[in-house]
Amino acid sequence: MRNIVKNPDAEFPETFKSIWLNGPEGGVDSCSCLVSRVPSGHKGPRLHTHPVDQFYFVFEGQTTVRIGTEVFTVGPMAMVHFPAGTPHCNWNETEDYEKHFELLVPRPPADRVIEYWEGEVPTVPDAASLITPITAGGYTMGRLFASQHLARRETGSEHARIYAAKVSPNTGGPALHFHDFDQLYYVFGGELTIQVGHEKKVARSGDLVLLPKGCLHTNFNAGDEDEYHLAILIPEPQEGEQFDYKVEIEYRVEKPFINEPTEDKK
Repeated sequence: MRNIVKNPDAEFPETFKSIWLNGPEGGVDSCSCLVSRVPSGHKGPRLHTHPVDQFYFVFEGQTTVRIGTEVFTVGPMAMVHFPAGTPHCNWNETEDYEKHFELLVPRPPADRVIEYWEGEVPTVPDAASLITPITAGGYTMGRLFASQHLARRETGSEHARIYAAKVSPNTGGPALHFHDFDQLYYVFGGELTIQVGHEKKVARSGDLVLLPKGCLHTNFNAGDEDEYHLAILIPEPQEGEQFDYKVEIEYRVEKPFINEPTEDKK
């Protein structure tokens, strides 16, 4: 299934490395996604900015992040939001690997993904508020699954709505449906069965699921344990807009068309 980008863990060397999962060209073109692994004592690019919003989701280990003039310890299980133009960098001061998923939204120009900061570093107002933990007790049960919001328009995320979802065994999302926005899932625990049209595949921890606007899909946890994933909506629907468009597929056997030869009339 082309909608699932597999976990690239086996491709990481013993040094700092980032691997693109979506972008900077191809895939869902509303954003770029990558996953980075930082060994002990290693660091990412020096102080820099992006022309678009960036989000870090730290799932393994712990990272040290500089936002403007302030330094924070982040993770595991936390999100950092770097609004466009915010000077930042990160490094690993621990003895273990640190791994994080990154989202750049909207997709930046290929020649302007990163811009190094020169000159005096500004103080970023209320920088601590840009860090949001994903907590075990933070999930709120909805009709079909539990979730906790991490970023949305009202919290300063203009281009994407992001929430962590918890799907219990033998439950799933709505019946087959599509959206007027792009949707992505990044699985960080358990297994999630994805159905696109009538094709089904399993997304496992570290896999990225791409569901472009208009893609007919649903999901289901067929396992014995809870499944966890980030759900990313680009853009966030406006208040009052329809969220899901339900669809039913009718299966039926059609009689084959037989083109019978005809005799020439004389």
